[in-house]
Amino acid sequence: MTSDPKAPGAAAVYLYLEERVDDPHSFRSVYARIKILTEAGRELATVHVVYQKRFVFNAVGNNSSRMGSGTATHWDAPDVNHAGEDQPYDTDNYVGHIEVAAIEGRTIHSDGTIVPLTGSAADLLKEGHVGDRVNDMTFNLPSVEVGSIIEYRYQVRYDRFLQAPDWQIQQPYFVHKAHYLFIPAEQFDADHAQGGAGVTASGILGSNGELMTDIRATAILPEGKVLRADARNQYSLDLTDIPAIPQEPYAPPLGSQIYRVDFYYIFTPDEKEFWQKEMGWWTRDVNQYTAATPLLKNTVAEACSPADPPLEKAKKLYALVQKIENTDMGHTSTSGLIPRGSVELVLQDKRGNSKEIGFLYLALARIAGITARPERISTRERGIFDPKFLNTDQLDGNVVALTIDGQEVIVDPGVRMAPFQTLYWSHSGAAGVAMGAGGKVETVITPLQENKDNTTVRVGSLNISADGQVSGTLKVGFTGQQAIRLRQIALRSNADAAKAELNQMLSSQVPAGVSVHVDRVANLDDSSKQLVAFVPVSGMLASRTGGRLILPRLFFETRESNPFPADAGRTLPVDMRYPAQDQEQITYVFPAGYAMEGKPEDTVLKWEENAAYQLKSRLYAA
Repeated sequence: MTSDPKAPGAAAVYLYLEERVDDPHSFRSVYARIKILTEAGRELATVHVVYQKRFVFNAVGNNSSRMGSGTATHWDAPDVNHAGEDQPYDTDNYVGHIEVAAIEGRTIHSDGTIVPLTGSAADLLKEGHVGDRVNDMTFNLPSVEVGSIIEYRYQVRYDRFLQAPDWQIQQPYFVHKAHYLFIPAEQFDADHAQGGAGVTASGILGSNGELMTDIRATAILPEGKVLRADARNQYSLDLTDIPAIPQEPYAPPLGSQIYRVDFYYIFTPDEKEFWQKEMGWWTRDVNQYTAATPLLKNTVAEACSPADPPLEKAKKLYALVQKIENTDMGHTSTSGLIPRGSVELVLQDKRGNSKEIGFLYLALARIAGITARPERISTRERGIFDPKFLNTDQLDGNVVALTIDGQEVIVDPGVRMAPFQTLYWSHSGAAGVAMGAGGKVETVITPLQENKDNTTVRVGSLNISADGQVSGTLKVGFTGQQAIRLRQIALRSNADAAKAELNQMLSSQVPAGVSVHVDRVANLDDSSKQLVAFVPVSGMLASRTGGRLILPRLFFETRESNPFPADAGRTLPVDMRYPAQDQEQITYVFPAGYAMEGKPEDTVLKWEENAAYQLKSRLYAA
């Protein structure tokens, strides 16, 4: 088997995939059988075991040779008295305990040779890092070749009831057959749910001490497929011919579009009640954390005059918190938990993460008499908010909404180098929730950006020699998202790193044979001004044909390619991240004795409200 007619061109396919979550015995097990079709498919020889950072992780147990001998074809529940099972759930520190207790695997070569995976779990697993909230442990199957079948299983043991499972049904590769099973804790079976004689309620508590009483599942599945629950309250799902996750340029986050099933242990099955209570607890914690203190009040008094209008106060306080060292330099803080203590610690230390700095601005604005509220959003680089998924983890970002002179002003103080009233791109057009008037939760969508908010301007004059050489210095100015990105690079590293990034960007845009090298960058540390790069230009620009010099009409973007090939069958929406406009005004100065034979035609194109293009040429007398 060198190809699969159900997945043409695939580098590998899953022949079978199974995931089982057994809460009564506190373990999760995964089994996979995969056919490697091309060299690229060998990446699946590295198996990833992803877990949340707030969990304490251990690798225990010896690797069994049963799979290596081909005798083990079924699942076994681990010993119910395994280490860690009876450890309490520490709600104060939100920490749990998990362990990989068994790893089995083998590689089956095309000639039938079997190479078993050997070694203990502790020896096999290597630690990696995936993101702000999760870590990644990996192990590798041995001797994997094109044409091999790899087979593995592992078991993850955990403290009871830490969280209900999430199933990612679609994979990066085609899946021929998959089976999923979830056995919930016995507290959620029919007898317990009805509160029969001698039956106790669920002992599962949330982070706010709420008693979990229900299980809810939200699913995105192929048409006609449903998640089934039997009389014992066990959930199962069987699927065949699951397409691979589409890989298409400029696609929005796929988490809300790919096939998946998310389970929740919840305190109420009612969607509105869930969000109302969750936001109530979160708002309570925010208000405690941002409560006014003498230091905060003195800071506002020193930064603002009582005669300042509200907008001026808002800008002065924004400038103040933007000077605080951002320890994570991130665009958002993914944890929904509110820090302990008081936000004044951020002011005292003159440092904090993006979320803490945002809350400091919220506190100062309120003290200054400005009506301000935090809004919890799903950042567009990670996901799209869907209230049907009863999980606050999807709200991974915060912005601050001010009411000034009856108008709402949204600011993004936790994003370093974001100008006042400029949102980081994934915070704009982002949906979420906020506490509205009367303490009622309301859905919010942050403002979309406009073209003019993100502008690149390229201007200058270039001298052309009789042999086609070019020389001169251009100025390239940035406002909006590109300026934020370049300034953050300078903060994370230094000004030279920002110049190197500019050199790479501009070199990919100018004609072949032309050299650009950024001489200096102005306003790199002042987000209120346009960032300007001064760029000397040299090299061969014009081609010579007889007595003519042929010049490119555009100097920049001459090597731009089409990211959407016409013959590609696109299945996903297009997300260009943010609207932007590019302006270019480059003057070519001809060598003595040369004149332009004819002026190129002007061009004006417009695609409804999506895009516009205008190109004009003008001839000046010497």
